[in-house]
Amino acid sequence: MKKKGDIVSVSPPIQPSKSLYLAREIKDTRMHYSLRQTYRDEAGGLLLHREIFALGDSPQQFIIYLGDHGYGLDDALTEAISPYIAGDGAEMAEKLLWPFVRKEVRAKLEPFMNRGGRPAITKVTAEEQAAIDREIHLFDRRRLHFLWYGAIDQSGLYRMPAKLCRKLLGKSRDEKEQYFIEREQVFHADQVKEYLFTIFDLQRHFSQSYARIMPQGLDQDELDGFMVEELCRLNEDKEFWLGMDKAAGLRPYLIRYLIMFFDYDFSASQALDDYIRQFLNSHRQFRFPQKNKPMDMNKASEIFGEPAESLAKMNDRELTRLYRRRAKELHPDTGGEHDKFVRLKEAFEALLRKR
Repeated sequence: MKKKGDIVSVSPPIQPSKSLYLAREIKDTRMHYSLRQTYRDEAGGLLLHREIFALGDSPQQFIIYLGDHGYGLDDALTEAISPYIAGDGAEMAEKLLWPFVRKEVRAKLEPFMNRGGRPAITKVTAEEQAAIDREIHLFDRRRLHFLWYGAIDQSGLYRMPAKLCRKLLGKSRDEKEQYFIEREQVFHADQVKEYLFTIFDLQRHFSQSYARIMPQGLDQDELDGFMVEELCRLNEDKEFWLGMDKAAGLRPYLIRYLIMFFDYDFSASQALDDYIRQFLNSHRQFRFPQKNKPMDMNKASEIFGEPAESLAKMNDRELTRLYRRRAKELHPDTGGEHDKFVRLKEAFEALLRKR
């Protein structure tokens, strides 16, 4: 049975590699870490990966502190990975384990890090461009585009500078996925679903003009179905998973996206709020304000199309989501009735006041 710190590979490669990356994987509900490496299979020429050192669920156990201002790595780790690395394996591993170093030590060392400045960005060569065209999948391009520009509308995808794809060159599929896992940590909760909507190109399933900028207004049940469909399609894409073993079901990297999609919700859409407000203002007539009357739950149930008991149990987030969906359905511009549209807004505001 594999233990923390075990070397997974049977023997070191004939040609040591320059690459090493930190991998994250959930096992038994806990996050486990390991040091992995991309290498090229000499027989087939494919980019594969291997796990060379298991860090377990606490990589910090392999960090040795040298006084208050320094740190190094356990000799067992550096000795184990050195046959696999062409260069200073200890320095490479230290950089990968940097996030696990104590905060107070990082605070003292950070001013001295990267004093050499940023390397100059050179122009993409013809060889690099050919490699990008060959190795960078469309799904990877969509992820890179959103991570760099944060745009749901990806009409500019093919104008994205080729240099942004450089980081993925020479990486196995496993290393690419680990790269995206790390980069995706920057998202706030209300950005996650917009990201998934974009990278799986779910907007192409909808003809509405606002699908590119306002996914909140789309039919959410239809959207859920298309997401599952796209996950299954990517799961069966042999070109995308080149170099990885075939999976019995949905691959773990995609299971992660599936959970994220159903665990998070879209952020409130300012565009939709402005759209509704503009319509109401354009049809508003002066009348003296009336006193707020208690909301009749039967009338609210009728206008929302939901049982009164269900409305009473909804939290603010669930009620707002239902309101936005019904507002789109009842808007006169989409075939709805003006009076029902106004009553919906009044019912929504009354229900919020009752809480």
